[in-house]
Amino acid sequence: MNNIFVSLISAVIGGIVATIIKSFLDKKREIDLNRNKMIEDKYRSLLIFMACALDISKKRYFSLNEQVQNITKEDYMNQIAEYYYHSILYSSDDVIHSLKKFIESPNKDNYILTAKAMRKDLWKSKTKLSDKDIILK
Repeated sequence: MNNIFVSLISAVIGGIVATIIKSFLDKKREIDLNRNKMIEDKYRSLLIFMACALDISKKRYFSLNEQVQNITKEDYMNQIAEYYYHSILYSSDDVIHSLKKFIESPNKDNYILTAKAMRKDLWKSKTKLSDKDIILK
């Protein structure tokens, strides 16, 4: 009888602990998914702004949700700088370094460097794509 009681108490406590752990892990997973989605959206917008800063004529190909109408390359560079300061909160060190490099010297090479850093940050994996694989002619 005593062994049955101990087994029953152990099973109940084990069930409660398992439920608490599962709830905690589910909540953490939900937070991670939401965080990744937010960062992915920000990176997507940032890459579009960077493309427009490199070639303002590309603006007509993108659907942009701009808070302020960007008309010139300088407008896009100012928008990118604003994203840069926000990214300090959520981006990896590599993204911050490469984005700063793009701001200081906006060119295709620094665009690709930043895009690859963003990809690595989002998906936690390395890429086998070379710069030539990514750049459109």
